[in-house]
Amino acid sequence: MNARRTGSEAAESPKRQRGLIVLLGVMAALGPMTVDMYLPALPEITREFGTNEATIQLTLTGSLLGMGVGSLLFGLLSDARGRRMPLIIGLSVHVLFSVASAFAGNVILLIIFRTLQGVGSAAAPSIAMAIVRDISHGRAASVRYSMIMMVSMSAPIVAPLIGSLILLGTDWHGIFIAQGVMSAVLVVLGLLFLPETRPERVPLRESRVFAGAAALFSDRMFVGAALSQMAMMAASFCYISGLSFVAQDWYGVSEQVYGVILAVGAVVMLFMNPLSPLLLRRFMPHKVQIIGLVGALTSATLIMVSAGSLGLVGVTIFAWLCIGFQQLVIPNNQAMGLWDHAPRAGLAAAMIGTAGTIGAAVSAPLLGLAGTDNGFSMGFGMFAFYAVSLAASVFIIGFKNDDLTTRPIPVVR
Repeated sequence: MNARRTGSEAAESPKRQRGLIVLLGVMAALGPMTVDMYLPALPEITREFGTNEATIQLTLTGSLLGMGVGSLLFGLLSDARGRRMPLIIGLSVHVLFSVASAFAGNVILLIIFRTLQGVGSAAAPSIAMAIVRDISHGRAASVRYSMIMMVSMSAPIVAPLIGSLILLGTDWHGIFIAQGVMSAVLVVLGLLFLPETRPERVPLRESRVFAGAAALFSDRMFVGAALSQMAMMAASFCYISGLSFVAQDWYGVSEQVYGVILAVGAVVMLFMNPLSPLLLRRFMPHKVQIIGLVGALTSATLIMVSAGSLGLVGVTIFAWLCIGFQQLVIPNNQAMGLWDHAPRAGLAAAMIGTAGTIGAAVSAPLLGLAGTDNGFSMGFGMFAFYAVSLAASVFIIGFKNDDLTTRPIPVVR
């Protein structure tokens, strides 16, 4: 793959296009690696800084808010100045503040550095979405989003294991050093192999930004998909931020066992991911999304039911099912949100990404304030956010949207 090739040239060869999707998937994995690698260390960081769960959750909230700001910043830059260099810049920012986080001397500095680390990590997923929209559309784009997620799902599998293994030889500082090394490698890969899929250069004017945002918010499909994604990511981070304290503080498992729990959950996500492209051969993205939401709601209900009877085994099994069903929702939200917005794909992708990070950022401290219990609070939070996601899909997008039912879009196999 030649970094100088344009988007049309990159699309000529199926082999080259598959290589591009794999590269984008690896880069999109930076987000979950940034979050999941340090989750086993949350109790240790809490003890070292002498603080409480709600405060230490702000290191997660800060990174999520940074991702929201970064998504908008790099999305706009990628529409105006091409996809390649903003992505490289974002990865470089991540390198810098990963190292800074490792040397943070107090919890305030750690929150600040984690926020800026989140800004850098946001470039990869938002620009990856825009690149996919540059070269595909509709069902084809939804399939490719699923492919990127399938590649990036390796991150939640290995990240907690890597984090827990690092803790065997050193402390939480080493986790952030490892993240900096990882993003530095991605900078090199991007410089060598990432093609430019949007060679046009346009002025980044305020009027253009507001006009693009107005066009997005006037589209019910975009608004519904963005709200659905916001609630979906809030539910995801109930799982991500809550399970650490439920498993380790309530049920008393070790950091290494907790890493295995997260890894198995990621394997479930990996195996559920190919189901979305299979369903897209028969159904449009909206119906596949609804199937996933109904499955997630049912599984969240079972978390609450099993928390008092089956304990950690029941909570984790049904939590794995929740995040598995999410794989039918997230890529299809992305496809629907960008459906009619190719000229402003970077902004649309950024706003969907920002909506997701806002939802996640809100859910993490709320769950922290609820305190650690046997998993009921985590299950209730996930159920509530899934219900909001389903409501946005049903009442805003609706079932009779002509764009989702009549437009013939071939499925990419």
